[in-house]
Amino acid sequence: MNPKWMIAAAASAMLAAGCATKKGFEQPGFAFGCPIGEAKVSSMDDLVKAKVVAEGRRTTITATEVRCSKAGELWKIDANLNNDSKSIKRIAYKFRWIDRQGMRAWEEEPWKPLMLYENSNLVINSISPTNKAADFRLILRSEE
Repeated sequence: MNPKWMIAAAASAMLAAGCATKKGFEQPGFAFGCPIGEAKVSSMDDLVKAKVVAEGRRTTITATEVRCSKAGELWKIDANLNNDSKSIKRIAYKFRWIDRQGMRAWEEEPWKPLMLYENSNLVINSISPTNKAADFRLILRSEE
């Protein structure tokens, strides 16, 4: 057998063995980059249920995705909102920032109004106002 092929085969076997022992790219306690603590999150739907809350008047707008990353010591959050109705919907949203003890890490944000056209998606984003924020909730409310 050609020595070049033997070296290539050995290198492939070592790479495959190394990748087989790795358990995904997520750190324990995180899903899709977002902190989840002890919550059982196995899909994007589970993450959305854990991070998105309806307050006040309920809205028909739904969050379909939430993704997180760290920007230095601050959290960067992207959330995809979906309006699958045949009419324009007005909502308001805000983020609630939570510290490691489960208390509010920052003062309450004002509501941010938003209009979603019929059958549309919109990505909203935010950056945590303090490095004390260890978690968050996205809060949605109907403005109709």
